[in-house]
Amino acid sequence: MVESDDIFKGAIMKKATKAALLSALVYPGVGQLLYQAYWRAFLLVAVFSVAVYYYVKEVVSKYQPLIDKVTSGEVGLNSQALAFEISKNPIILDPQLVSTLTYILITCWLVGIIDAYRSGIKKDANASS
Repeated sequence: MVESDDIFKGAIMKKATKAALLSALVYPGVGQLLYQAYWRAFLLVAVFSVAVYYYVKEVVSKYQPLIDKVTSGEVGLNSQALAFEISKNPIILDPQLVSTLTYILITCWLVGIIDAYRSGIKKDANASS
């Protein structure tokens, strides 16, 4: 029988990998906090959060008339009524704004991952020296 300790022996995650995963899976900039890179973490979190805010603001502002019609009872809350209302009044997001915000979000996410991993490798190398 295999003991649980045997399965995880040697499976210690390096800090660089942990930092990259935190930035990738939790929020851009969280991996930088692991290495006390507070300014870079703040910058990534702030830029990503502002982009998310404007993305959500754009979507909500375009869907608000439909939401108002549903809450007033003018449009039924079922898929057929909603589809019919949207076909009559299509909801069109600003394509330039949406694509710009998407590029900002993806860039922050990738920069957060790469920077966290790169910083982690440097810090790990300095710590082992």
